[in-house]
Amino acid sequence: MPDHKKTIRVMLIDCRPLVLMGLHDVINARRPQMEVSGHATTYTHALDLADQLRPNVIFFSFFPDALNPLEVVAGLVRNREMKVLVLKGLYESIPMTEVLEAGARGIVLAEDPTEAIVRAIVKVHHHDCGLDRAWAGELSDYAATRHVSLGCNKERAKQARLTLRERELIYAIVGDPSAKYMSIAERLGISEHTVHNHLSNIYQKLDLINRIDLLMYALKHDLTGNEGADDSSRAGPH
Repeated sequence: MPDHKKTIRVMLIDCRPLVLMGLHDVINARRPQMEVSGHATTYTHALDLADQLRPNVIFFSFFPDALNPLEVVAGLVRNREMKVLVLKGLYESIPMTEVLEAGARGIVLAEDPTEAIVRAIVKVHHHDCGLDRAWAGELSDYAATRHVSLGCNKERAKQARLTLRERELIYAIVGDPSAKYMSIAERLGISEHTVHNHLSNIYQKLDLINRIDLLMYALKHDLTGNEGADDSSRAGPH
């Protein structure tokens, strides 16, 4: 069981200097909670460095390389003490289900607020409850059936805490998953800052990490704006 008082050692894998610099600054700003233990700009170096450093969390990006990134993820997670967290650009085409099946514990968007990225690192390390392989299997089942029952009372209770405005925001994200936050704010007639505040509340109420997590949750539990008047009436006030 992880020691919550020990510094979380994070290794970065990315070929872009600016991305590495940004992540380095975000993570090291949270010392002593977490710190960057090293970084690699090729997958071959990443495998070697991970063996040397034994980091707790590995921030992994997809980029052109001689090695297959999915095979690299699978190789990294053979050591169960190392958790892989994938960094995805909003418009990058990454096979999310295959990434999770390879052993990644979570996916964060590069566009996510820094606090969401920090929360994802902490959650994946301490609780090991990121998007695991079983969850990936459920995604595959969902893709085949396009429907999952809302039979879980626990999830119904979580969803009942959502306000009408928070539900509207979820519907907007499901309706256009690639939309910028500014565009969503304009559509809903609110500020971009308010969008981020609502998202933070939604993540907390539904126990989610980020926008991708929310999108998958909404699709899985049919929070798409088409679930009917009865569900809407259970939402709280604005």
